[in-house]
Amino acid sequence: MKIAILGGTGVFGRGLALRWSKFHEVIIGSRDKKRAEEFANNYSRVAKKYYGNEMKGEIIGHDNLSATEASEVVVLSIPHERLIGFIRSLKPFITIDKIIISPVVPFDKDEKCYKYVPFTISDPQNPSSIIQVSAAEVISLELGSRRIVSTFHTMPARKLCNLGLKLDCDALIASNDVEAVKIVSELISQIPNLRPVYAGSLEVSRLLESLTPLLMNLSLCHKNIKEPSIKIV
Repeated sequence: MKIAILGGTGVFGRGLALRWSKFHEVIIGSRDKKRAEEFANNYSRVAKKYYGNEMKGEIIGHDNLSATEASEVVVLSIPHERLIGFIRSLKPFITIDKIIISPVVPFDKDEKCYKYVPFTISDPQNPSSIIQVSAAEVISLELGSRRIVSTFHTMPARKLCNLGLKLDCDALIASNDVEAVKIVSELISQIPNLRPVYAGSLEVSRLLESLTPLLMNLSLCHKNIKEPSIKIV
């Protein structure tokens, strides 16, 4: 499978690239193609050293638009502040069959704590009304697509990057597309000891996204809690 990780030069993108390249072709996307290629080459060296002959995939670099066009699955590893403009630039390259994975979380921080700050938009059903929605719902509305899968909000990026670390946590999923959930769940299951758990329709993404600032606040309040994650028991 061809997986594009847009904004893949960050820590979270690195972690997914290292994990999925064992089985898949991973395309690192960036605004600058040369930068993407440099990061992809670095990731590839790390992955090949770790997996050896077991590595069946590869990691390459492209600009964001080319990466999107060439992929079957697109991961949006970008800041929430850039989300709407970024999605609009991608729209001509998003075909109806393409799956979009969103780990995007809109949040802010004041002098006390981290806070979840959902997007405020006009209600598509009633433009005179204002509603608050998750990042994943914004993506779905902007693209006019059901194939949006909201997940990875509680997966610490640095843990993903550490290939020798044994994970023991869950990736909660929200989506309206049953087939897309199945495909993304299989991808998640290929990361050792990371379990996909379906939580409900895309609207549930509002709850999943809010878990990220919750976990960040736990780390903020407790010095002995570092890079917390979630496991459903």
